Amino acid sequence: MTGYMYSDRVRDLEIIKLADEGGQYLLILQCECGHTRRCYPHTLAALAGGWEVNLADVVRRMRCSKCNQKKCTARAMRETAQRGYKNH
Repeated sequence: MTGYMYSDRVRDLEIIKLADEGGQYLLILQCECGHTRRCYPHTLAALAGGWEVNLADVVRRMRCSKCNQKKCTARAMRETAQRGYKNH
């Protein structure tokens, strides 16, 4: 469904705690039913009670908004600038 939006050529980050990489990454959450959602770590930190929480513990608690199951997996990737964006 959203495979075109997130390339497989992008290297996934190895995130243990939400605070890793300074919180500057994007999480792709995917359920077994195929539903995909992107999320930022500051959202999960607010829900889970802080930045020092393990990502695996937070993902284990996540529930799909379509099928209501707790069978979510997470992929962490760097945010990329939009095309044409110049930082100067």
